[in-house]
Amino acid sequence: MLNRSVATFMNAMTGSDYTLYPFSSMNESDFRNLQRIYLDAVFKPNLSRLDFLQEGWRIEHTNLRDRKSPFTIKGVVYNEMKGAFSENSSLFGQQLLNSLLPDHTYGFVSGGNPLEIPKLTHEDLVAFHRKYYHPSNARFYSYGTFDLEKSLAYVNEQYLAHYDRIDVSYSKIPNQQRWSQPRNVHISSRYDTMGAPFDKQNQIAVAFLLADITDINETFTLDMLSALLLNGPNSYFYKSMIEPNFSGGYNSTTGYESQIKDTIFNLGLQNIRMEDFPRFQEIFEKTISEVIEKGFDNDHIESILHEYELSTKHQTPKFGLNLLLRFTPLWNHDGDVINALKVGDIIKNFRENLACDSQFLQKKVERYFKNNQHRLTLTMSPDEKYEKKFSDAEKKLLDEKVAKMTDEEKKAVYEDGLALEESQKAPPNSDALPILSLEDVKNPPEKYTLHTAKSGKTPTFVTEVPTNQIAYLKSIFDASHLSKKEVHLLPLFCYIVASMGTKTYDYRTFDKIIKAKTSGINFKLHFAEDINDASKYDIGVLMSTHALDYNTEKMFELVLELLTNYRMDDPERFKMLVENYLSNLTVGVAASGHLFAMQTCGGLVTESAALKSELSSMEHIYIMKDLIESGAIYENRPQLSKLGHKLFDGQTMRAAINTTDEMMPRVMKSYEEFVKKMPKTQTKTGQLKSGLLEPKCAHYIMNIPVNYCAKSFLAVPYTHPDHSTLRLLAKLLSAKYLLPLVREQNGAYGAGATIGLDGIFSFFSYRDPNSGKTLSAFDDTYNWLVQNQKTLNEQTLFEAKLGVLQQLDAPVAPGNKGIDHFLYGLSQEQFGEYRQRMLDVTVPQLREVIEKYFKNPPKHYGKCVLGPENKELTKREGETWSVHGQQ
Repeated sequence: MLNRSVATFMNAMTGSDYTLYPFSSMNESDFRNLQRIYLDAVFKPNLSRLDFLQEGWRIEHTNLRDRKSPFTIKGVVYNEMKGAFSENSSLFGQQLLNSLLPDHTYGFVSGGNPLEIPKLTHEDLVAFHRKYYHPSNARFYSYGTFDLEKSLAYVNEQYLAHYDRIDVSYSKIPNQQRWSQPRNVHISSRYDTMGAPFDKQNQIAVAFLLADITDINETFTLDMLSALLLNGPNSYFYKSMIEPNFSGGYNSTTGYESQIKDTIFNLGLQNIRMEDFPRFQEIFEKTISEVIEKGFDNDHIESILHEYELSTKHQTPKFGLNLLLRFTPLWNHDGDVINALKVGDIIKNFRENLACDSQFLQKKVERYFKNNQHRLTLTMSPDEKYEKKFSDAEKKLLDEKVAKMTDEEKKAVYEDGLALEESQKAPPNSDALPILSLEDVKNPPEKYTLHTAKSGKTPTFVTEVPTNQIAYLKSIFDASHLSKKEVHLLPLFCYIVASMGTKTYDYRTFDKIIKAKTSGINFKLHFAEDINDASKYDIGVLMSTHALDYNTEKMFELVLELLTNYRMDDPERFKMLVENYLSNLTVGVAASGHLFAMQTCGGLVTESAALKSELSSMEHIYIMKDLIESGAIYENRPQLSKLGHKLFDGQTMRAAINTTDEMMPRVMKSYEEFVKKMPKTQTKTGQLKSGLLEPKCAHYIMNIPVNYCAKSFLAVPYTHPDHSTLRLLAKLLSAKYLLPLVREQNGAYGAGATIGLDGIFSFFSYRDPNSGKTLSAFDDTYNWLVQNQKTLNEQTLFEAKLGVLQQLDAPVAPGNKGIDHFLYGLSQEQFGEYRQRMLDVTVPQLREVIEKYFKNPPKHYGKCVLGPENKELTKREGETWSVHGQQ
């Protein structure tokens, strides 16, 4: 359905105690189609044995046609979970949940431990579905403006009316039995060759079981308490755990987990030496005692409550979906969802409790942290043999299974392999699925009111939209005049500039004021290739913030204060922020490896993409590691301090404001005062030039069991007539070629093709066990297109158009209306022309583009693999591979 729908969201999700099948669309015909498909898939799935072998796991010959070739374990989910278990943060979080709640469903790995997955049979899967996927055990959710009675009537007439209600008490999850004394668990993890030094790649956490999820007021109190204890420089644990700088900061599991039956508080540190574990424990006990003795500052409490209030008013493009994800866990445990939505009443109750009892929060700390025996201390340390031990365990598992096989069973494995291959190569019977018509999708998204003006000499983009009484401000500061050395420091500068305080306020006071008046003041790198000319690009820093209507004047004052009076004169705080920045750089590489691979790969094609890679992908990690580990970054603190003076210039900035028409006069008045007070110089800025690079291939060795592959080449920029056609081709290749071959046949969890605004066309794979096969598949694209001419027809082209429309017509939050015009110079008119040009593409035009860009190998391309050591890559004919990392 991905290619027969304009869905704004489509997925299937596995939670620890439920499965969820969400979809959304702004098109009612599409919504009704998806409703039919989803209900049919959930309640009446085929669950065929061959599908189980493909998606779950199977034993197969390494050479399908050679019965004497060795056996191996394959399967899409099997490979996915091998990848998941190679991510240390994921492994730590999983073990924390399993160990803290061991007695019921939370004691298991809901996604599947790869060494346990081969114990599951097809019969087990069918029985599980029969038991749990009964309408009596289901909940239905709908959000939006489409006729609810029509939705409910379909559910009732086609499904509910055909079933008898049954007792589903067996699916209820009991509370975890509370412990009489704390427990300790230690686990091993993968040694991250790109991470901190080996002796610092440890993690430690202390976690507590708290309140039942259905106690709405109590869970809100604990959520606020967690924020007061953890978030920002005014919190107790930030002061006691983070500022002494004996770790790499909080780990990814830190915080309040309110999405399970018994909620959890967890405080964890990453990149800490084992000899500092006792120090962590001592600091924790001392801090808890201090909290109970001293309590919390009222201003701090108010700033946390303001953050929460602002977050509830801030509109996202997927509000209905986010609401579902937020309340499904509560609903799943029969909690009161309606009262949970009454945020005003919950905050009122919280304030009343504070007013009635000055010790209210301290008593909670004493109950849940000081006197709570259901406490887990989890530690994790790297093991250089972690991957080998997993491989040995995997081999042992396979050998044991093969040893128990009879000759008949081995014959069945051989026959299954051939049958599955035949099934995978057979064209799917998609005619049975509903699809939209051109008439359903021809109308473009509704336009919004955007004005461009100048405040002084500052270009300003003003968008009037219903923002729920919030004013949004974004500013871009041109960095084209900086040296390359200075540009390399920009990502770090963005990370620390709002966290060092100002000449007027120390960092604690400034953080408190910021949180009490705004959403925070955030900075990030802005990098944009010209949508008309791929040889030009812009670089700068994007600043963003927003505030409630009564705080907008203060918002502009605080932004001005930071831009004109920021400071970097505290070497100890600077050092702590720098080291935390490095610690967080490699977290998530394994989870989003395909994005890192594509960006790094693009950097092998053009000079501009190479610079972008140096600022945000694998190359950036290597550059920053070298600067920080050598100590050079600390010598560069004066240079970093001067960066803002060169950047924050009213003469070279541009700004965007989004708010309601009612608020606009007041907001613009404050904005104009802000612009007047901004410093202005005569700095010359402008677009930078980019050239093409010679073909290169790069392998970044990571000790993980799966690969992330990419191939990129430069095509044409966004406004070129061929760009929309290439975008359609990318969708078609993803659906008809790459997913069937790389995912279904070769076992990767994902694969596809895409083209960016910058004109770089990329192929990618995700959690892929076969990098060599995948790279060859990328290279063989033209041959496949020629051999499958029948695939290029009106139907598949229209399906591709629907896939592109999913992206083009996706909802945009009010605070981001006009963002493409502001960031990239892409006007509503240009967008409309692009959309129509895409809809007008014909099959002959598609074939012309194929011949033009794919018949002959591109002169300027890059290939990139992130994954385990693979000496076969360097032997690939006609390719020159550079190898980075452990060897």
